[in-house]
Amino acid sequence: MSPRSAAALGITLSIVAAACGGSSGPLSPTAPETPAAPASASRVLQGQTASAADAASLAGVSVQLGTQQPTTSDANGYFRVETASAGASAIELTGAAVVERRTDVRLPVDGVVKFGLIPASFDLAAFNEMFRGSHERLQRWITAPSLVVLTTVMKFESSEASTAEATSGQIPSADVDAMIRDLTDGLATLTANTYTAFAQVTRESTAPGSRASTARNGQIVVARFRDLRTMTSSVGFGRWAEREDGVITGGAMFLDATYDGTSEKRKLRTHELGHALGYKHVTLRPSIMNPVLGYDVMDFDRQGAAIAFQRPPGNRAPDTDPSSSIHTLSDGGAVRWVSQIP
Repeated sequence: MSPRSAAALGITLSIVAAACGGSSGPLSPTAPETPAAPASASRVLQGQTASAADAASLAGVSVQLGTQQPTTSDANGYFRVETASAGASAIELTGAAVVERRTDVRLPVDGVVKFGLIPASFDLAAFNEMFRGSHERLQRWITAPSLVVLTTVMKFESSEASTAEATSGQIPSADVDAMIRDLTDGLATLTANTYTAFAQVTRESTAPGSRASTARNGQIVVARFRDLRTMTSSVGFGRWAEREDGVITGGAMFLDATYDGTSEKRKLRTHELGHALGYKHVTLRPSIMNPVLGYDVMDFDRQGAAIAFQRPPGNRAPDTDPSSSIHTLSDGGAVRWVSQIP
């Protein structure tokens, strides 16, 4: 990402690249899988409609479960559908104040199922840019990634390289500590506290002249690169590995060794982490994911992450889940690494 002013927000995006120049917690995911209730249990769906952005209850939402008569959520967002059939049923939630939601729910289910809805006032176009940028479907991690910090400064060769050669330079231990703190904070923020820590954090040193992989399954690899800005005019790059179903399985962050020592390093790290999480550039409003470094994490980013992590990968605009959303995700098809976003 270039450190120039935010005026360059109109920059054209690559379809597969994310290169850079620089309230309340989320509700439970919609329609969670739960153990089947005893056969004698009443087949009743009890639910609550609320804003996926800030968890505020939403009244007056029309709820259509399968072929049952529609019902409407009350002043506190609660609704009840009686005599519903057992098994998986489609459910539609509509209203003037919300984006139409289509998903599935399995009955019987114990307790109240919370349905987080996107407010009609939310910037859905910008959300689509950031979270549904590839193949027009939501993509995200479904488990906490591990973090690998290459503590040796690497030699920049190509934005498409999946390995890098080590130089003789070493990142000071205090800088590594600060980098890990910034990225851990960024992980929590950009996943709406779904993941408050990396699954594992590894510091990895590479002998000068030896090579290290930057593309690893289940891990986000971050490294400082010598001469990255000189060779590309960018201060950082990010990339991710994606499955056909929208699940992100790996990530990489390339940081210019000089710029990552400036006062803007936290923004740079958070932005590139966003790419490693599968997020693309936002051009329609201020965001940490703007193509040009300038803004810090905005309310839009926080609310967008809360919405994204209440939906399964593969969710499509305006707000429709894949039919398999109530089941355990399959292997999801082949994995591919997208190009670095310049």
